[in-house]
Amino acid sequence: MAQNAENTFPKWLHYFDTINSTNNYAMQRIDDGLAQHGEVIWAARQTQGKGQRGNTWQDEAGNIAMSLIIRPETGADQQFRLSMSVALTLSKYLEALSDAWQVAIKWPNDIYINDKKACGVLIENVFRGMNWAYAVIGIGINVNQPAFPEHLPHATSLSLAAGRQFDLYEIVTDVRTGMLNALRPETAPETGNLLQQYNNHLFGRNREMHFQEKQNQRDFTAFVQEVNADGQLVLLGHRGIEKYNFGELSWIL
Repeated sequence: MAQNAENTFPKWLHYFDTINSTNNYAMQRIDDGLAQHGEVIWAARQTQGKGQRGNTWQDEAGNIAMSLIIRPETGADQQFRLSMSVALTLSKYLEALSDAWQVAIKWPNDIYINDKKACGVLIENVFRGMNWAYAVIGIGINVNQPAFPEHLPHATSLSLAAGRQFDLYEIVTDVRTGMLNALRPETAPETGNLLQQYNNHLFGRNREMHFQEKQNQRDFTAFVQEVNADGQLVLLGHRGIEKYNFGELSWIL
């Protein structure tokens, strides 16, 4: 059950002290016919936050869990383009916050600051027949968390990386504005340019990284080459060039 706080936030923002999942609430609004393009669900705490491929997203006080509802203006074949746009928008926003940060996108759309994870993204799509009716862009950002447990050595927060606190409402507003601007057809970059920018931010690019194939549990190292137009991660290892779809590969950091 969601607990809604009394607030004077704008109409596009639905804020909750506690909620099971901002993505779940957004999907319920879509199912109920209440959803509007540009709406944001923001919670101080999620009890059942969702990550990629059934993983959970751990929330702590001072962080952001939000979901942005959009009506895509493209065909269903443009889902990876949406994923790229979301990841790039977040990356560029974070880059603007500090010149000292090296911001990268760990394929497909985790955001890393100085080789540590600061932001996770989960996009869920709603189809009506063949029509891509809605997308719910779930975003978790570690903002003001002061420390992380030992089992999360590769996690960081904006506060840890910058040495200062951040205003959560300001970030939610900025991220929403940036996302909506990036997704407008009249201002969105051409797909080839978008892919180039994405690859310019690609985590581990031209570095030898450690991976595991999920199907057969094969551990291997390979150099990260790029992400291609089909959204596949292209690696160069001892077997030569290999391409992987999302869900076929785990990074071992």
